[in-house]
Amino acid sequence: MGLHIHFVGIKGTGMSALAQISARIEGATISGSDVEESFFTDSVLKRAKIPVLGFSPSNVEKADLVVASAAYTNQHPEIARALELNIPVMTYPQFLGRLLSKKRGISVAGTHGKTTTTAMLGMVMLNADFDPTIVVGSDVPSIGGNAHSGTGEFFVAESCEYRRHFLNYSPEHLIITNIEFDHPDYFQDLDDVISAFAELAQKVPEHGHIYLWAEDPNRQAIHGSAPITTFGLSDAADVRATEILFRDEQSSMKIMLKGQYVGDLDLHVAGRHNILNALATIAVCHEIGIPIKEVLDSLSKFTGTKRRFEHLGCNTNGALIVDDYAHHPTEIRTTLEGARLSFPDRRIRAVFQPHTFSRTEKLLQEFSLAFQSADEVVIADVFASAREQGNQTVSAHTLAELIQKQGIQARYIGTLDDIKHYLAQTLAPEDLVLTLGAGDVYKVGLGIVS
Repeated sequence: MGLHIHFVGIKGTGMSALAQISARIEGATISGSDVEESFFTDSVLKRAKIPVLGFSPSNVEKADLVVASAAYTNQHPEIARALELNIPVMTYPQFLGRLLSKKRGISVAGTHGKTTTTAMLGMVMLNADFDPTIVVGSDVPSIGGNAHSGTGEFFVAESCEYRRHFLNYSPEHLIITNIEFDHPDYFQDLDDVISAFAELAQKVPEHGHIYLWAEDPNRQAIHGSAPITTFGLSDAADVRATEILFRDEQSSMKIMLKGQYVGDLDLHVAGRHNILNALATIAVCHEIGIPIKEVLDSLSKFTGTKRRFEHLGCNTNGALIVDDYAHHPTEIRTTLEGARLSFPDRRIRAVFQPHTFSRTEKLLQEFSLAFQSADEVVIADVFASAREQGNQTVSAHTLAELIQKQGIQARYIGTLDDIKHYLAQTLAPEDLVLTLGAGDVYKVGLGIVS
């Protein structure tokens, strides 16, 4: 009888991805449990023929290993029962580290851009018949979901820095898209964040490779025994883009490797940040032996991921409704700049739902400066993390007032239902409504799409 692995909180994006690939990598029987509430992963798990049970201590009693979502503590009835029965319990990052160690790991880390870069890299490798295993933090149409269980030797994994989770991994290849201060409920300051990335870089072996954004002011702290390749827009970057032209939601450019022109790239996702994500992908693919022409051809077919400048549709009068996961000041600024480049003639109406009180408080001034490319900003109530319920240290109303002081029309409208009502009453045909945040702000867009 094979290994039986039970996943507690299997509907989570990362957990559902691990459940899908574990059957092949571990040769295991998979079961899982979660709440009744619907998630996009319900269809993913159904396709993978993985049943989802309601929570019950009896679910774990025949398991050989329990993998637990970070959302739950040892007091969760299933985890408590597993510990009582001496069944091994691993966290998500611990188990992902175990799976990565069985293949040639490629970790995609960084404060921003992890999901899109992982999706781009996974798609290009699939198209090149490398058949990698992939774990990514969103639904990606080009790879068939949020995971792919491949037969190839590589494993591409989105790798999060929160609580230093990515130190459970020892990748052969490491992309660091950028390094900024985030997760202030855990990291003390920027230096603390940098130290985590620096420690991860030290884990890359001599025969491996590290890829860094050339213009990142914090990259000088990253050292290791592995060689380093840089990507970016400056002349100093090893892999760079030049002669960039923006048109609608597309961009075209020439690609240079070590100063030599190697081909043109037409990219069909908006913004300079996605050009950087593509350059990181090119750097890795070149290193592992995929011909540049194949890489560029594949990237030209990339259409994005869920909740990354995702077109939800239009209102009855023609207003365009778009949703994005941006929840950090830098992400908001770059997403709005991309929207302005793509839609110069539309009125951009940003709806922002701050995510966690700790992030909102620590980065309040940065948030107030992030909306310069918007014509109007609507601020929703803070979407609190379960770990900080009751710890209301800052108000969304204050943020709206600070944005107004920057000369931008801004208003606080707390609930998502009230925001939907306000937009429905004021939408004009030339509007672009852009919902921003890591919580459930996307429901505003879904509520006004015709």
